[in-house]
Amino acid sequence: MRSAESRAGRRWPGMVIAPLALIVVILPWLVSCTPGSTELPAGMPSWLSVYFSDPNPPDQVNNGIDRFVTPVLKDAKKTIDVTSFDLNLPSVVNALVDAKKRGVAVRMVVDEENGTQTLKASDSPSGEEEDTLKTFADAGIPVVDGGRSNGLMHNKMIIVDGATLFMGSWNMSYNDTFRNDNNLLKVTDKTLIANYQAKFNELFVDKRFGTKAKVGAQTQQLTIDGTPVANYFSPVDNVIDKLVARVNGARHSIKFMAFTYTQKDLANAMIARSRAGLEVEGVIENRGASQGAAPSLYCANIPAKLDGNKYTMHHKVIIIDDQTVVTGSFNFTQSADDANDDNVLIIDSPAVATLYSQEFDKVYGMAKDQSGVDCSKAA
Repeated sequence: MRSAESRAGRRWPGMVIAPLALIVVILPWLVSCTPGSTELPAGMPSWLSVYFSDPNPPDQVNNGIDRFVTPVLKDAKKTIDVTSFDLNLPSVVNALVDAKKRGVAVRMVVDEENGTQTLKASDSPSGEEEDTLKTFADAGIPVVDGGRSNGLMHNKMIIVDGATLFMGSWNMSYNDTFRNDNNLLKVTDKTLIANYQAKFNELFVDKRFGTKAKVGAQTQQLTIDGTPVANYFSPVDNVIDKLVARVNGARHSIKFMAFTYTQKDLANAMIARSRAGLEVEGVIENRGASQGAAPSLYCANIPAKLDGNKYTMHHKVIIIDDQTVVTGSFNFTQSADDANDDNVLIIDSPAVATLYSQEFDKVYGMAKDQSGVDCSKAA
């Protein structure tokens, strides 16, 4: 079964690192998220960096979101733990193999059943199809297959030396890096990292996935340097209930970007807030949107547009009252809630919300209005 999200043994040629001149002219919404940028919003948490992919135009292999990750992998001293639904990106694969060669303990979890671990010849720097799993096997990197449950192993996380965490919607794949709209967070808070490490250990060591999972977030609610944060893992932590509660608590506005949106309770909560006078608007990935929440939202007079990326709008984001951001790997579906291995961060920070609102404006500006919807049949 091939994934809807996307579908590399030899040593892969590395991607060329973007020269400084290219970095300087990165589009404004990406520059604003770069650590050290003078355009960072006031009050940005010191323990957090936020990045967005730049797929317009696509296939900019010198300008990928991976350039913020590979330097950290190259600096790893002891351990790198990775989960990714899709994994076929040469820069990341090469960095992991190099880390293994210099003595770093590298451990992997992927979804071999549903994810993508091969890179097409047309996208490969070598001009030949590349097989990630064979590359890892040749390098002696252990891989656990999470595609054996009734759900998806859908987490995307990298933990380096127990001190740096990358998470978000970004799979370590060619498509997610150079073609799809994605967001990536770099976290250095020890409590959050411990939450993700405990989940990784359940997946890699205990090999419990989906409905067999027992580990949720060890610390669900915390305040980091004055910033309230919530962290949840599905299916253990009943994530949809948490998201519905957040939406129900909205006072002014709700903006969302959704790769897959079919969960009726969440849609009904947004419709109710719209009818209460709040501004509710969003973008849904075009593929399959007619079978999900998009028609219901449209027929409730909510501008739920269909994305304009010819590849994939892959975000799973809600922005509430311009101060709260919901993000992670969690699609807005019932299967994400009760069958898949997924994770969510909820960050109460106007500065973080500003960054995500900039991304929303970009995606929304490229989106298309729905048409031809029969509201007499909309659920």
